[in-house]
Amino acid sequence: MIIKELNLKKFRNYEKLNIKFGKKINILVGNNAQGKTNILESIYVLAITKSHRTHLDSNLMKENNKYCKINGIIKKDEQLDDSELEVLINFKGKKVSIDKNPIKKISDYISYFNVIVFHPGDLDIIKGAPNDRRRFLNIEIGQLDNKYFYVLNGYNAILKNRNEYLKRITIDKYDKSYLDIITNQLVDYAIKLYNYRDKYIKDINKSIAKINKKIKGFDKLEIKYEPAIPLEESVDMRETLIAKYKACLPRDIVMTQTTIGPHRDDFVFWANDKRIKEYGSQGQQRIAILCLKFAEIELIKKEKGEYPILLLDDIFSELDSNKCQSIINYLNKRMQIIITTTDISMVENNILKNASIFLVNNAEVQKIDNTI
Repeated sequence: MIIKELNLKKFRNYEKLNIKFGKKINILVGNNAQGKTNILESIYVLAITKSHRTHLDSNLMKENNKYCKINGIIKKDEQLDDSELEVLINFKGKKVSIDKNPIKKISDYISYFNVIVFHPGDLDIIKGAPNDRRRFLNIEIGQLDNKYFYVLNGYNAILKNRNEYLKRITIDKYDKSYLDIITNQLVDYAIKLYNYRDKYIKDINKSIAKINKKIKGFDKLEIKYEPAIPLEESVDMRETLIAKYKACLPRDIVMTQTTIGPHRDDFVFWANDKRIKEYGSQGQQRIAILCLKFAEIELIKKEKGEYPILLLDDIFSELDSNKCQSIINYLNKRMQIIITTTDISMVENNILKNASIFLVNNAEVQKIDNTI
């Protein structure tokens, strides 16, 4: 899978942009705050429909504008023809299309085009709040199977209904039949979410173990899924969940919200039998994130039959030069890579000679000669 062409209109600091990418390595070089990262972000939004840098879509629109548009031409391995994808964002929401055919549900659009991004904010996956990790899980599982979003949306809708009902009742006065109905519906969705997430973590761990061994990161590295309701494989999940919700009902009524369930899930990185968040150095945390990203790449290849596009944002300031070169050399024959850097001298000549290089300056992009 590759992106051949990107067109932006009123996105971030770009009034208008057209850029044609090479099939393998693409390097965007320029000083800070010129628009390099905005290009990577636009590709991510084209795939996921959300930014990895902001929760507000309004931040994606060029200042004093009411909309922005991202258009891309991609080539999937199994297709003879190119596909045209488009995301239009305005203050009313967003619209997406594939080959100019509007897609009514965003969940039907996501997973058509896969990307993996490595950027400075990735350490939040380890150091941030559980909500950061749940968001990561939701996006990455959804990239593999967009049916996951139907389950997630269904769960969130029932959760909202249950929470609204909890605000109106007391422990002595409520409609038990109605509460049982919505709790049972919540349990049905919760089981599906647990199964999706448990499988994803197990699959990631299989890849992480192999990757960690190759790059000699840790003696042992794994991710442990921590569901808000601990469950043993041997028990009846449905009966256990219903019992847990009943037991927590008095607290839920006092708190006026559902206090247990997948919306409170978390996962934790462990290296050498210690939690990396508490005991790992920043360098070790970055290595753990790299292993996670590599594992994601291999999982997408396994599930989808083709590699995603890899976006590396300012990786040379995040990792030492030797580690960066090893990463690029390891991946450049497998997939299309788009890299941002402020200093092209940090990239080895053997990588540069086969790369498409673009100079980014004040929202202007120019392809430059890469003759070494």
